[in-house]
Amino acid sequence: MLAGGLVACTTLPGESTPEAVSSYVSDPDAGNLPTPSEGQPPDLLLRDFYLASTQQANNRQAAKEFLTDTAADEWQDSVSTLILDRLDLNATGGASGDEVTYVVRGTVVGRLGTGGVYQPENSPYEEEVTLERGESGWRITDLPDGVILDRSDFVGAYQAHDLYFLDPTKRFLVPDRRWIYNRQDNIGFSLVSLLAGGPRNQLQDAVETEFPSGNGIQAAVEEDGTFTVDITGIADLSVDDREVLAGQLVWTLAMSDVRGPYRILADGTSITDNGREDWTLADVSDLDPQKTSDEPLRALRDGALVEVEGDSGVTLSGWTSSGELESAASGGADGRIAAVSGRGDGQRSLLVGDVGGDPVTALTARSLSRPSWSGDAQNLYVVADGRRVHRLEPTGSGIQMDESTVNTSALDSLDIDDPRISVFTVSRDGTRAAMLINGRLFISVLQRDGDGGGSMTLGTPMEVGQRVGDTALSVDWRDDGTLLVGTRANDAPVWGVTVDGSEASQLSSRNITAPVVAVGSAGSVQYILDSRAMLQLDDEDPEARFWREVPALQGARAVPILSK
Repeated sequence: MLAGGLVACTTLPGESTPEAVSSYVSDPDAGNLPTPSEGQPPDLLLRDFYLASTQQANNRQAAKEFLTDTAADEWQDSVSTLILDRLDLNATGGASGDEVTYVVRGTVVGRLGTGGVYQPENSPYEEEVTLERGESGWRITDLPDGVILDRSDFVGAYQAHDLYFLDPTKRFLVPDRRWIYNRQDNIGFSLVSLLAGGPRNQLQDAVETEFPSGNGIQAAVEEDGTFTVDITGIADLSVDDREVLAGQLVWTLAMSDVRGPYRILADGTSITDNGREDWTLADVSDLDPQKTSDEPLRALRDGALVEVEGDSGVTLSGWTSSGELESAASGGADGRIAAVSGRGDGQRSLLVGDVGGDPVTALTARSLSRPSWSGDAQNLYVVADGRRVHRLEPTGSGIQMDESTVNTSALDSLDIDDPRISVFTVSRDGTRAAMLINGRLFISVLQRDGDGGGSMTLGTPMEVGQRVGDTALSVDWRDDGTLLVGTRANDAPVWGVTVDGSEASQLSSRNITAPVVAVGSAGSVQYILDSRAMLQLDDEDPEARFWREVPALQGARAVPILSK
């Protein structure tokens, strides 16, 4: 039995697909939403209708107040939720004194699906809405099914939150970004509901979860502020899996500023054998989704691999200093390095070796992209000749690697003539790849095939960099799961882009000369290589208004090499 001051609990069936505002969240605050008023001009009433449409509660009753009774009964709001860059309203020429029709235009930039899943889009929108004047003033009599939201209204009423699932090894938490209505007493109830509903469709074949299907979850906030979750039906879970389940819950709540302590129960008792009921971040620190690497900054300078030590860059022994290296990646988990080297015959070689050791050739091709390690350094990816994605795994003996080819048939679905991958970089958890295809930014899920052989398939690519266009030259993952993008555009050389494509923002361009051909991130510090030098910017330094040269590498065009 869960008791407390703010209690909002119910049993969620495992087969349910909860909406972003779950069935057991207390009624959202509607006090600051507009209502129709007598004498209000029709265009302003229509804009207020769209603002009121941001609230889903009670079958979108707040929005239906702007409709006639007949229109409210006929309006199918659940058909779709489209986010437009802006709403342009223009009255048609056939308006009369008591009736007016507006053409609503804009560009669809995204679609909000079940569970708060955002899907980026880029398509024109044009529909008509008719209003009539009655005894109570203007009301909408005819409108298309579905909901449309002005982007500014959307970001004012919804906020993005990460749910955390597990990579196949259960060593890393995988963020699943959702948009949730923010006018609630406690967002934690929606987070628990969505977490119990499972990952978005695109991630289902790439991630795991310890939440059992077909069982119930109850949640409450106790009088002392403890956030309590009671889960049924997990008797068969091992001790390790129960601790991983606790990690999913604690990090999902904590990263959305739902304060602990967190009490996690199984059928009313401790979730573990040691009797622990209350959990903190320290108890699940091994699963920290934004854990930063303690590997030093490395760089490629004049074709040689160097390690930054204080104010100097020291060439790593065992790696060439003859100017042959073109790109590199650091597998921080075990100290391995992968690098692409040019050869006199026009071919490229993928070299793999230990820091300070002698590398071996793992692969050759006419062209090779910059290699990319997963966070545990157990998977290495590189693209050969712009299309073939190779995956290499350590054999367990020395630095030898087993090589396989990722199934990339999903690229055929793109509306791009001869798609060529110039950059392929894998997330720390190893479940997603960010790609530059013909200068455009895409995200794709890496799915393990069910053949028992460990083969991989690239999921359908989703374009997330519409605002960047086809100007992208470089991309890498930041510790918070977003993307750092370098472009050839002088007015917008560096961008931060979210993994679901819902947000893109320009970073400072001061002291940058495009093109930005390489990027990297370590904690709050961002690194880039522009047309002149390797620069850095600390996001957490309030006085860091300019990109500055890395002191140890001043005067040299160096490529940042950072571990995940």
